[in-house]
Amino acid sequence: MRTWNVVLGAGVLAAATAVLLLGGALSGPPRGSALAVGRGQAPGTDDGSVASLLAGFASGDTVRLVRELEARALTDPGSGSVLAALALAYQQRARETADPSFYELSARALARAAAARGPEDVIVQGRASLANTRHRFSDGLRLSRRAVHLDPEDGAAYGALGDALLGLGRYRKAFAAYDRMAKLSPGIPSYARVAHARALLGRTEAAAEAYELALEAGPLVPEYVAWSRVQLGNLYFEAGALARAERAFRQAQRALPGYVHAEAAFARVDAARGRYARAARQLSAVVDALPVPAYAIQLADVLHAAGRTAEAKRAEELVGALQRLLDANGVRTELQTALFDLDRNRSVRDALRGARLAQASAPSIQAEDVLAWGLFKAGRCAQARAHSTRALRLGTKNALAYFHRGLIERCLGSSSWRWWLERALETNPRFSIRFAPLARHVLAGAS
Repeated sequence: MRTWNVVLGAGVLAAATAVLLLGGALSGPPRGSALAVGRGQAPGTDDGSVASLLAGFASGDTVRLVRELEARALTDPGSGSVLAALALAYQQRARETADPSFYELSARALARAAAARGPEDVIVQGRASLANTRHRFSDGLRLSRRAVHLDPEDGAAYGALGDALLGLGRYRKAFAAYDRMAKLSPGIPSYARVAHARALLGRTEAAAEAYELALEAGPLVPEYVAWSRVQLGNLYFEAGALARAERAFRQAQRALPGYVHAEAAFARVDAARGRYARAARQLSAVVDALPVPAYAIQLADVLHAAGRTAEAKRAEELVGALQRLLDANGVRTELQTALFDLDRNRSVRDALRGARLAQASAPSIQAEDVLAWGLFKAGRCAQARAHSTRALRLGTKNALAYFHRGLIERCLGSSSWRWWLERALETNPRFSIRFAPLARHVLAGAS
């Protein structure tokens, strides 16, 4: 098998870890843009715009940054460079606030930047990142290829290319793009992608080492550091190493006190240990601060496990509202919606249809697993096995996918079902507060 250099090799990085797709401004500074450090300026910018942008990201005060760029855009509406920088800042605000309306604001700013003949490479890359963030990976692929063509030495363009390829399930090409990005633009955005690639290949410790390498790269933005620590902790959590996970989450809090993703991560640990009341309090605060479907789902599951059925139902209703809001702002949510409904045995026919649509448009291993789960729920277990096999083709250590496969094999009458359920629990005994107890129950019942 061909060596994939930085992604797989032991030479340049010697390690890696979990998923972190950094969109928008977080994908790294485009060459020659207002974000670039020591690479000159884009046409129409001055030292003040560069300084204000960098200061905004370095301090974490992107609210002030957006206000300043909006003011500059009002006073100088013909500056394509300022508009392009504003578009990237809007993408960062979407990341920080979970408010999908910033995606539309970013799209409009990019359109105005293009009309004002702003820096083409920045605009195209911004559009590619926005498409990927909205899970429109075919558009992201087209745009990121154009970004690479415009500047073959821009590492961030390769990051956007890799993100699009990853979403489309083209893993070898995605890993090659991340490899190229890491060589051109070493730092948290590139090393984190390499880390995710290695985690997908089942190389947990190597992935963890890559996150540590990313954190040693001297990042300027506290949120980068905190986010990377949380991802490192999530990697350990998925491997069942709760103590190591907690240590990483604590380091994230020290890097950025009050960091909402770290708070959610600690709640996940509490839930795994059966501390449902405390986890529910933490998650309620998290969802108030950052209303994203993933955390609302987590809250609903904790409340369900605690027997607080009415509250769990309200949390599930919130999940639906948040998914509709994302959809209204151009984000494709078929896959997440399908999994949410399938886990609850709700609208299985519609959920399976959504899973098929998601897998057809972006056949990632996640989409294959959700489709397999949907086919199992619909009683089509032979078809489910085929998609489960594709979901596990990279060697990813995914306890939930192992659990799904175990139930599929049991449905088919295969003796291997026990091995798959045992493997799920060995990988992470606390992989799901909803399904890990079920795995134990099924195994115990067959003893």
